[in-house]
Amino acid sequence: MTEVESKKESKNKEKKRIKSSKKWKRVVFSIGKWLSIPFLCVVALSIGLVLGYVYVGKRPMDEVYEIDTWRHLYDLVFSQT
Repeated sequence: MTEVESKKESKNKEKKRIKSSKKWKRVVFSIGKWLSIPFLCVVALSIGLVLGYVYVGKRPMDEVYEIDTWRHLYDLVFSQT
């Protein structure tokens, strides 16, 4: 093997390594984007529940995440009147 051939081979290996690392970065970034959207939606829902129930409804914050509270609200909204 000549010196020129060994340099070409090392450059080719380096390019492959760079391409594969870029591919992994892209995959990880896209997975992060897809997982961050539902997470941010849950956070926004939680903040909206707290703001609406505590500040608008003037109720204690302890009752926000109780299932009985939301069951009662559901019954009020969808009752047969």
